[in-house]
Amino acid sequence: MQHVNTRYLVFAIGLVVTCTGCLSARVQSFDSDAIRTVLERQVVAWNRGDIGGFMDAYEHSPDLTFSSGGRVTRGWRPTLESYHKRYPTREAMGRLTFSDLEITELGPDAALVLGRWNLDRGVPVGGTFSLVLCRRNGQWVIIHDHTSRTPTGSSAP
Repeated sequence: MQHVNTRYLVFAIGLVVTCTGCLSARVQSFDSDAIRTVLERQVVAWNRGDIGGFMDAYEHSPDLTFSSGGRVTRGWRPTLESYHKRYPTREAMGRLTFSDLEITELGPDAALVLGRWNLDRGVPVGGTFSLVLCRRNGQWVIIHDHTSRTPTGSSAP
């Protein structure tokens, strides 16, 4: 009987060691710096007037959702068209900055990013955003963006 219990104990210890190794690998596989790089590339593309380059961070899918101003745009192409309509010139685009980024792991291949955006185009405008990113084929892409504008005359918290 003791021989059977020893086997179960060895099995249980092996299972714990294996699971601990899996958790360590999972934590190590999540790389918030890679997500920051995606956002930095967006800022660089925007500031050179390249809306297409900015949109490369988004999943090229009809499942992409973009929420802003009480409306939801579905799909990569409609979101791109909306950006072109809202920002028809380099001057209208202004200079973009992101700040106060908070990246939260939702799983090994999913993350939530909260942050602030600011456009300097004479009179600065800005607000907050929340992004859901997923790792697809080894690349982080935005699958949902909810962006809001701070009302004029309001101060940010």
